[in-house]
Amino acid sequence: MNSKRTLFILGISAIFILTSCSGSKSTVCTVNCGGGGNSSLSLTISDTPPSGTTILSFTLPVLGISLTPSGGGSQVSVFSSNPSADYELTRLQSDSNLVAAKVPVAAGTYTAINVTVAAPSAVFINASGSTVASCVAGGVCHLTGSATTITYTFPTGSPLVLTANANQWSNLDFNYSNAIVTTNGIGLDVTQKGVLTVSTTVPTGIASGDVANIDDFTGAVTAKSASSITLVSSVRGTLTASISSTIPVYDPQSQCQGAGSLSCIGVGSIVSLQGVLSNTGVVNATSLDVIDASTTPADEVEGTIYPSSCNGAGSFGMVLSDSVIFTSGSPLTSADFGAGVCLTFSQTATFVIDDGILTGQGVPTGGFTNSSNILPGQTVRAKVTGAATGANGINVTATALILRFSRFTGTVNAVSGGTILTMNGLPTYITTGSLQAATYPNATVLEGATDLSNVSGQTISFRALYLAAPPATYSFQAAKVRVP
Repeated sequence: MNSKRTLFILGISAIFILTSCSGSKSTVCTVNCGGGGNSSLSLTISDTPPSGTTILSFTLPVLGISLTPSGGGSQVSVFSSNPSADYELTRLQSDSNLVAAKVPVAAGTYTAINVTVAAPSAVFINASGSTVASCVAGGVCHLTGSATTITYTFPTGSPLVLTANANQWSNLDFNYSNAIVTTNGIGLDVTQKGVLTVSTTVPTGIASGDVANIDDFTGAVTAKSASSITLVSSVRGTLTASISSTIPVYDPQSQCQGAGSLSCIGVGSIVSLQGVLSNTGVVNATSLDVIDASTTPADEVEGTIYPSSCNGAGSFGMVLSDSVIFTSGSPLTSADFGAGVCLTFSQTATFVIDDGILTGQGVPTGGFTNSSNILPGQTVRAKVTGAATGANGINVTATALILRFSRFTGTVNAVSGGTILTMNGLPTYITTGSLQAATYPNATVLEGATDLSNVSGQTISFRALYLAAPPATYSFQAAKVRVP
């Protein structure tokens, strides 16, 4: 199923509406919707750091979300989507996505949140050393679960209380590790205990007045004004956020004349947005990163490199996590999270590093200069041509490659100088030993902590550029660290 998620944050309007070219998605108020007696509810989604998995992609297709009133009666729908709104959970181990904002819901007490999903799916590397079900050792294989409703019941004595004429935020946190079952092989069951939890506690490190980070949304600009910008991704949908004239605009690839600025960005340009969700349900962009300043950009795909030569020597397999596709009839227009893409490089392909919010922090320029620096686990964005369906996914020719931020979870062995993290417990297709991550006090986003002095021994998730080391001193250049 080709599911596109569309998110429109309409300034300070009281209703948040979602739409898509392939269907409609909307928040739904069913009780006291005429005004008085309503609370305003915003929802985000994240993923608990995975433990001991080699999952490359995990797609959770959400059809609807409802609340169970404490006094009984019908469930109150707060979000619906047709087709499903798809969320890629491996990305959310370090990041957060917006689900809905400023939904009018009847004030009252609610005992549970119910999330109805279509069939979830995952892509994993069989690192067990032996065949698991039909997946051979070292194979990259797919898993599919069943459509169902996942219910999180609030603890006794701590229900969700929505107050009239007030704003409320809740985060839906999924734990896809708990959804992986190994009875009779390997499979997915999102009804397992601990798959879904819900929190209304703002994480440490989030600025006062905000409730969540909205991380690294990349898409083509479809509208821009002095106060807002709208980005469209072929996979992730559409996001509109507020901007100001003083917002930082990063241009790590020197595409703009002079320094990066809003004037460099036009309709059609491809931009990555970092932002925050305010406690009033408004997304405010905190920085913009120019990926492609052209107003007539080429088709682009982004995803995780996996250890496979999909079409022989010189080709690389990618599991799709994002795309912006302009070519009519391309098979990439219907490719969703987890789709396989086989990259073959043109002879003149270029290699650059997009350091985004780490611009100016001293990120090393080495470590991604040619095809020998491509590593399993890297997130790479590529301009592509000639997309065609093949035996090993969608075959494309890459003309330009940009190293972007990967997402990982690992255990911190040591912290050096308050900024360098020595890690282990990373996915086995990356390394079985320790690697180091550099953080930058003036740029790295911390969530769940105000500093890194006490994270030794803890499992953390981080978003980082993954460089070949050597020539880079540190394998990971961290733009965000999430401490559970």
